[in-house]
Amino acid sequence: MLKIISYIALLLLLVFSSTSLATQILKVGVGNFPPFFIENGKQGIFIEIIDEIFKQLPEYKVEYIFMSNNRILHEINYSKSIDVACNIFPSSTVNAYLSEPIFRFRDVAISKKSAQLKINNISDLRGKSIAAYQGATELLGDEYKQIAKKNHHYSEHPHPKDTTHLMLSGKKDIRIGDINIFWYDLNNKHYAKYKDVAHSDFTVHYLWPRVYSHMAFKDQQLQIQVDEIIRELKLNGTIEKIYSRYEM
Repeated sequence: MLKIISYIALLLLLVFSSTSLATQILKVGVGNFPPFFIENGKQGIFIEIIDEIFKQLPEYKVEYIFMSNNRILHEINYSKSIDVACNIFPSSTVNAYLSEPIFRFRDVAISKKSAQLKINNISDLRGKSIAAYQGATELLGDEYKQIAKKNHHYSEHPHPKDTTHLMLSGKKDIRIGDINIFWYDLNNKHYAKYKDVAHSDFTVHYLWPRVYSHMAFKDQQLQIQVDEIIRELKLNGTIEKIYSRYEM
């Protein structure tokens, strides 16, 4: 009888141990800026990519913690509130292990097709009426910075929706910012009052290359595992398919 009880106890221990391993909670710090991270519904481009990665690691249960980018960096460096930080740029001072580049952005210039603007180089922006995101002059290169400084029709704005509104309303000729944010903004009912709200009504001027950011891990072994999965998902086209659903 004692042997049977001991056997059952051992069996229960093994079952609970395996269950514990299978449901290890991984706290992942993410931003809250559509369409990359959307807190409502826990969705967005980057959320989809993270979900796809951790499908390959079923022993982890991802718990998303939404916060500002500045706080994400602080939390991964100095606290135990998160295990993984997302959207960390290589220039950041981070006390963690960076994954392969995985999240991408692309700043572009966008104008109404009806304006027939020919903008093939940064120099073609000279003298144009421009609405850009806050900090663009520090991120888009010296040539752009010098052009912006001399342009009295240039302005920067803290919210992307402001730059979209200014271009749609005709107050500015060009909107400068991330292309995916623009397409997302365009679907907002706030812009229904404008006639030119179809994607085909705009010209996208690709003046800057894509920029990539990373995931940052406190656990180096997990980072190594995730990197292997990222490489596989890039190779089989899974990640590109996610981006292609959002990019026009």
